[in-house]
Amino acid sequence: MTWRCSTRGAAFALLGLFVLAGCASRESPAAPSPRPPANGTEPATPSPGAQDSAAGPRSTGAGPQPRPYNRVITSAAVSDTGLFRTHRVGERLYFEIPRPELGREQLVISRTVQGGATSGFFGGGMSRVVVWEREGNRILLRQRSHAISADSSAAIYQAVSALNAGPIIAAFNVEAWSPDSAAVIDATRLFTTNINEFAAVNGVASDRSFLNAVYAFPINVNVEATQTGTVPPTPGAGGTPAPAGTRAATVTARQLWSFRRLPDVPMRPRLADKRVGIISVSTVDYSRPEHEATTREYIRRYRLEKQDPNAAVSDPVTPIVFYIDRATPEWLVPWIRSGIEKWEPAYREAGFSNAIEARPAPSPQEDPEWSPFDARHNIIYWRPSNVANATGGQTVDPRTGEILKAEVNMYHNVMQLLRNWYFTQVSPLDPRAQQLPLPDSLMGRLVEYVVTHEVGHAIGFPHNFKASSQYPPDSLRSADFLRRMGGHVATLMDYSRFNYVAQPEDSIPPELLIPGVGPYDRFAIRWQNTPIPGAATPDAEWPTLDRWSRMQDTIPWFRFSTSDATGDAGNITEAVGDADAVLSSTLALKNLERVAGSLLRVAEKPGQDYRLLSDLYGSVVDQWSRYNGHVAAIIGSAETQERYGTGPRFTPTPEARQKQALQFLAAHAFRVPPYLLDRELLRRMEQEGVVNRIRAAQASVLNTLLAGSRLNRLVEDEALARRGENTYNLAELLGDLRRAVWAELNAGNPRIDPYRRNLQRAYLETVARTINPPAAPAAASAAAATTAARAGGDARAVLRGELVELDRAAAAAIARTSDAMTRLHLRDARMEIERILDPRD
Repeated sequence: MTWRCSTRGAAFALLGLFVLAGCASRESPAAPSPRPPANGTEPATPSPGAQDSAAGPRSTGAGPQPRPYNRVITSAAVSDTGLFRTHRVGERLYFEIPRPELGREQLVISRTVQGGATSGFFGGGMSRVVVWEREGNRILLRQRSHAISADSSAAIYQAVSALNAGPIIAAFNVEAWSPDSAAVIDATRLFTTNINEFAAVNGVASDRSFLNAVYAFPINVNVEATQTGTVPPTPGAGGTPAPAGTRAATVTARQLWSFRRLPDVPMRPRLADKRVGIISVSTVDYSRPEHEATTREYIRRYRLEKQDPNAAVSDPVTPIVFYIDRATPEWLVPWIRSGIEKWEPAYREAGFSNAIEARPAPSPQEDPEWSPFDARHNIIYWRPSNVANATGGQTVDPRTGEILKAEVNMYHNVMQLLRNWYFTQVSPLDPRAQQLPLPDSLMGRLVEYVVTHEVGHAIGFPHNFKASSQYPPDSLRSADFLRRMGGHVATLMDYSRFNYVAQPEDSIPPELLIPGVGPYDRFAIRWQNTPIPGAATPDAEWPTLDRWSRMQDTIPWFRFSTSDATGDAGNITEAVGDADAVLSSTLALKNLERVAGSLLRVAEKPGQDYRLLSDLYGSVVDQWSRYNGHVAAIIGSAETQERYGTGPRFTPTPEARQKQALQFLAAHAFRVPPYLLDRELLRRMEQEGVVNRIRAAQASVLNTLLAGSRLNRLVEDEALARRGENTYNLAELLGDLRRAVWAELNAGNPRIDPYRRNLQRAYLETVARTINPPAAPAAASAAAATTAARAGGDARAVLRGELVELDRAAAAAIARTSDAMTRLHLRDARMEIERILDPRD
């Protein structure tokens, strides 16, 4: 999840917060002096024989002849032993790969240790599965895929294996054979030249790229190197090409690659279930008994095994450990720790005590070889970045979904985002937030909340925006209810920030304004991790998992977002209490008016400029727009619940609720509240801008209401309605919308102010795009072409009729108005209507 997140295992790019010890090694032996091999190249024993079968076919003519071992690994070598032996000889890095590692899959993770960032969001991380293979006197590094699979006993297995043989990333001559028949290769160029899969920058320049360090451990090897290359020129506005003559910028990145052997005994996978919504891996299994190519999805989770399998609750054999970045501000470390360990009680309900813990990352003095980028370590990074965000994700064994490494990025400026959200949403409810800066104790609690959310992503959970609609708004004003449920939303994996539905008179304790690990989170942890005795295969587990999932039928707060719902008003972001968005937004706007009234008192300080005031005012406008957007989502929506063969998944929203939503928008979205137009605020912040800012917010609501998919849903709801069933049909919506936006036309002496004129122009622009969508470019995607095509059908016909009626009403209003600007505006509107109805090139 990016914090705005988008939610998938996230792609990470890691800025240089850690500089590991240079080239000092644990082991600097004199090179061994093996007995000369029988043929002068490869040792006569042990015979390669069957050991080569897993590493691919053997062709003795491939590659040049190796040299004697001690001519390659000389007495100058600095060596280390682990997954395979590594040797530094001058500027060269040699890997000594034992025969058992040939053909055995490894996960290689790359992260940026230092430099390389061209923006605040840290691009430059990757992970892939690779395998070392022997081809005669060469070693190939090949990428492996698990997109398709088959049981090894099935006839189709050989064909599937052949298709899974991925591209060769690099090929290395065998420089020598060790005394125990390990292949010695010069791996230097893998890290210092422009091999695409290992390049952290574009066009790696070998003369400015070099090795830094290498460390070998029992199941992994870490290599650090510095790469210098370029980054593309920054695109122009709107993604246009960079201006002519703009050159690529030089960039240097210190990168760490961590090679980790995949588990010898794969974890038993657990089948995924869309009703629960845990992040998964997938494979098309060609050996299933179904009469089709079957996609199997397995959830992502840690391998938790009880120390005492017979105990109801037991410590795990291997706990989940998250290390806290040493770059974290000292005062925040306890909050980070608490944010991680908030998940511990949920794991206990799944049968595991002390399953998750936080530890400080070792210092270079404590462990000079420890790296946060090591493929074995889970880490909470603290990023010196002005990006107001946070992300969380994980890297897994693609065979089973076992999480091998999880990472959370906390960008420093997330605190600014948290300040603005908390102040704008709930400062009337918390005296600590009625002056800025917020106290450290409050900011620490807010950071803790974000950490817990991002750790949720790291342990396997996506966003669940459905959760914000599972509690009635009135219950969110009850302290007893909030204590019992653990907060105002069933999961902190929703974007349901702070409880803006509560009112000052409700006297909600401030600690209950922030969500915590809720009932859905605990349910999902149990579903993900609870052992199922007697079930030896994923299929054997399914009856129990299905029974657990069906608990959602009677316990709504266990529900997850419906995977293919296109219009569920209860499944939207940044919402609180959207079981009834009209009531919740009405209450939210009361708080927002209180917030706006405090802006000048809070943000005006002698000796300081007005950036803070401008920032907070912008946040207030954004919240006004969001609250209106939550209500707009009701129109053309349906209540949805993911089901597996137990009944309807989509129930259209009743007509009365949709009509109520449009009435709300007419009063609150299409009319600008006076508190957003306070001259005392605006004349301090800017000379101009408020009119366009308001227009943009209102245009967003219009775009929502007139979206092609929404209009199509109204047509389908009418088409599928039972005889006598009332639906909010397309003609009703568009008629009500026209009357709401152009209400002044009914007045005896119409007068239309600048904000309403802008709203009406935005209406005509949106209608024009719907009736006459711009032609999709020749290179446009099929999806873009389909979106453009949605402007036809009933929507086009009804909108044309609405424009004809609007033109008639505007002509009549022109004759009645005494306001010159209103008259000019309506004349312009009529000309625009004519252009829309009869477009000419």
